[in-house]
Amino acid sequence: MNLSSIRPGRLEDLPELQRLHAGSSRSYYYDDLGDSEEPELFKGATAVLVDQHTKKLKGFVAFDRVWRSQALPDSAPSKVSLRAAAIASAGAAARSQFRALFEHTRQQLPPQSQGYLFYALTEQGWLRASLEESGFEQCDAVRFYERKSRAVEPVSQPAALRPARPADLPQLAKLDAATFEPLWHMGVAELQHLHRDCRIEIAEVAGMTAGYSALRLISDGSPRGFGSAQLVRLAVHPGARTRGVGRQLLAASLCYAHQLKISRVFLNTQESNTPSQNLYESLQFRRRGRPVPVFVNRVRQRQAHQLT
Repeated sequence: MNLSSIRPGRLEDLPELQRLHAGSSRSYYYDDLGDSEEPELFKGATAVLVDQHTKKLKGFVAFDRVWRSQALPDSAPSKVSLRAAAIASAGAAARSQFRALFEHTRQQLPPQSQGYLFYALTEQGWLRASLEESGFEQCDAVRFYERKSRAVEPVSQPAALRPARPADLPQLAKLDAATFEPLWHMGVAELQHLHRDCRIEIAEVAGMTAGYSALRLISDGSPRGFGSAQLVRLAVHPGARTRGVGRQLLAASLCYAHQLKISRVFLNTQESNTPSQNLYESLQFRRRGRPVPVFVNRVRQRQAHQLT
């Protein structure tokens, strides 16, 4: 009988985790901000499956607990994202092993009144089946857009635009919480990350912060320095919508990219966010690829306390 055990990942597991991930047809890797190295994600393996006979690793999951933003309402859960996974087995065995790894990870979390929201983005069949067997449900999908760099037609200017400063980030986090559901929210920690790597522009109307955008330039190794750009964020406060603030912020980012002779700008948005899709398509963004499903599993307070 082939017995296995589950334990937390260790730093010395890293070489074997990389081999397992590279050699398995059931492997997964996701970096939402696009700037992490795979080894860094593997170091965060929260649970590994070990063959008791050979002592070799047969699977692992790497979940990342996102520090809860103070800008969110008290009832909002803390987010835990699936960053990487690999399972050597196939079929029902793979689904069962993934579920066991997920349960082990869940049991390591301290109880908290808001509970936890586990989430994963994937279109891989094996992982989708494993997530569903582990209690995850699809809540949305992420759709991708791309625009070839070209001149932008003039748009209305309802807001005054200015670069963001570090002191602005707490206010932007509050605006972000009012704009997006907790699953998609960016708190101060994530915004600090963006402020280091992106061009963040703030829109102000009558002295109030009405929205912001974040554009990341991506190097392609050419003499120009940058070959593409990603619109990482476009947020408009609910009270400032339908005034053209989002269009103004988006057009300003596109003009900036065009001035730098960047060849393309890309972004993503929720499939359920029809107003955003209409805005992007009105400025010549085109859909690319297939939407990627988003799966969530809410672990509430009662469950969390049972796991201690």
